[in-house]
Amino acid sequence: MYALLSGIQGLVNLLFFVVVVGTLGISWLYADRLRKRHNADFPWGKTAAIVAIEVGARIAFNIFFEIFKNNWLWISIGGIILIFIILSRKK
Repeated sequence: MYALLSGIQGLVNLLFFVVVVGTLGISWLYADRLRKRHNADFPWGKTAAIVAIEVGARIAFNIFFEIFKNNWLWISIGGIILIFIILSRKK
């Protein structure tokens, strides 16, 4: 089970990497077009904030997933019970 969860974590980390590189690449492309067509500056501060949020989400995911890998059975049981409680509530 640990190997399966490690593989999932690796794939999600790869996805986070692709998202960060994509954000930077598209931002660079848009900044280049904005500069050429309108002679305007690109708001790199906002791009840096978005990348910081993406990196923070990756760090938080890795912390949670390390805890989950060590206690996957108890967290899964608790999650199933929580989902059951939420779905069985009367509205």
